[in-house]
Amino acid sequence: MIARFAMNTDYKILVVDDDELVLEVVQKLLSGLPYTVVATSSPAKAIQILSMWEVAVLLCDLNMPDIDGIEVLNRAREINPDIVSILITGFADQEATIRAINEGGIWKYIPKPWKNEELVAVVNQAVERYDRLHRPQAELTSLARGVTARMRVKDDIKPRSKPVVVFKKKRAAEELPGGRYKLGEVIGEGGTGIVYRAEDMLLGMPVAVKIISPELAGDKEIIETLKEEARIAMQLSHRHIVRLHNLQISGGEYYLVMEYVKGETFRQILSVYGKVPLDSVLQVVEVACDALAYAHRHNVIHQDLKPENMLLTDDGVLKIIDFGIAGFINVKRKTQSIMGTPAYMSPEQIRGEDLDARTDIYSLGIIVYEMLTGECVFPPGTHPQTVLQMMPPKLTGLPDDLLDVLNKAVAMNRDDRLKSAGAFARSFIGAGAPIAREQQSA
Repeated sequence: MIARFAMNTDYKILVVDDDELVLEVVQKLLSGLPYTVVATSSPAKAIQILSMWEVAVLLCDLNMPDIDGIEVLNRAREINPDIVSILITGFADQEATIRAINEGGIWKYIPKPWKNEELVAVVNQAVERYDRLHRPQAELTSLARGVTARMRVKDDIKPRSKPVVVFKKKRAAEELPGGRYKLGEVIGEGGTGIVYRAEDMLLGMPVAVKIISPELAGDKEIIETLKEEARIAMQLSHRHIVRLHNLQISGGEYYLVMEYVKGETFRQILSVYGKVPLDSVLQVVEVACDALAYAHRHNVIHQDLKPENMLLTDDGVLKIIDFGIAGFINVKRKTQSIMGTPAYMSPEQIRGEDLDARTDIYSLGIIVYEMLTGECVFPPGTHPQTVLQMMPPKLTGLPDDLLDVLNKAVAMNRDDRLKSAGAFARSFIGAGAPIAREQQSA
């Protein structure tokens, strides 16, 4: 059983406002909370504090001299992707507020003057949110260490079925693309290409290199789309999203250079455990939805969510792989054949329609059901049109409250689906947390 952790009272709250009176009032209001409150009227000093300390909650004014609040919010998100930011301002035009939401990732907006009780309540909720975002790493560490240990002792593992993926042999050294990256073992393979663990010889650090399949690399329309997707994806900076460093070409081959993460995919975890405990799945949903919400705010849709693209590091950190890479196959899907994994694809994706964030909600719903039951709704390898004919997914074997949420996530008509990643997380955790507590006390 995975242990519950008490709220960390060492969290720091940073208040940034150029009005000294506001700082004094906020500090007094928050003095009764069991957290460290730091206040500054200098945006530059605020950025320095964010760089030096782990700040859980940021309360920031928007209109300040020299450096505006948007810059502070943006830098805070870059330094700590999990930070919970609250915008407090007396005046902000619509465009500035939208920029703050999109670029700074603000969680709440509180206009001045505020109600004292409301401000204190929101700050408390913000700390609780930050604690929830950090707690999954500690709780999932138990799962990560367990699966790593069991995979090392192969005799203790009884495969439930034949291996899901058989990797191709490693390329010979003379076939390496360019001279900067030395390819190592194959760590992944799919319809878009092969992923290698590699060494960046210039920086002396491990990276992951995905060599795009010749079929796709030879299509000019696909490559142009890939370039555009890569430009957007390279701007994503989130603790739970594997970072895309670059798209390069060498010797006629296109390849993506990505952050290298050591860990196990949830496909591997499911092959070991069969299914994942509800308590762990609740944490997976919260973290995955936070990453999806961040990407969706930046107009990036994953489009190929599946257990193979969700990785748990050895330290228990969930990472989503292939953001910004799956999108470029849309052109291929519409003009020739469907690519991706049909078992996890939304009906609109299989039909080749234009997609929005709700396609990721559908995929996550199918994944979560598989984690909880150990059963994929649609048999692996099923033809896309057959999957479409078998829809809507028939979900059974779980408590009614969980089934209600998952059925809303995987609704055939996307207008009937949960509208956002945040809505998915709130609904699923609201339904699942009481059940998990009952299971723990039983």
